[in-house]
Amino acid sequence: MNNKNNIVILCGKSSSGKDTIARMLEKDHGYNFVISTTTRPIRPGESEKDPYYFVNNDDFQKLIEKEKLIEYREYHTLVNNVPDIWYYGVEKKEIDPNKKYVVVLDIVGLKEFNKFFKERIASFYLDVDDQTRKDRCIARGDYDDSEFNRRLIDDEKVFSPDIISANVDHTINTYDKFDVVNFINEIIA
Repeated sequence: MNNKNNIVILCGKSSSGKDTIARMLEKDHGYNFVISTTTRPIRPGESEKDPYYFVNNDDFQKLIEKEKLIEYREYHTLVNNVPDIWYYGVEKKEIDPNKKYVVVLDIVGLKEFNKFFKERIASFYLDVDDQTRKDRCIARGDYDDSEFNRRLIDDEKVFSPDIISANVDHTINTYDKFDVVNFINEIIA
């Protein structure tokens, strides 16, 4: 594969399957999964580098100050109905010009990646209905009614049809993970 479209960016509302698709592209199709750095607490079953680099707020602020991030964002959340702020970002050292990647980002992150790698990017929005998203949240064991309802409202703003059409190359409306992966591979082949 040449450098054209060798960074696949997956966008979508929370619990739309972005990480699942990213891991399939990594495991079965030779993509390198870009590991983001976050300040959010580690969840059961996770470890360093799987799926994030976990750092504290001070270390994350140092990455910002030293301009070591391609993109970063602040994520306002509720944990047991207590407001919290988590930071997520991708370090510049994660991207090699000679490798192909899959990255999970929001629209702001996609815009920032475009500043650095526009010619290399193919972006995809995973369009999944709210009930399926809720079911997935429950299945992975991190469902909280207040937080989920907050996400629904936030996701509607962040992923409005106008924002998606202005920033994302392709929208995928199937829930079958194998169909999603096949569609992505057909587009970038």
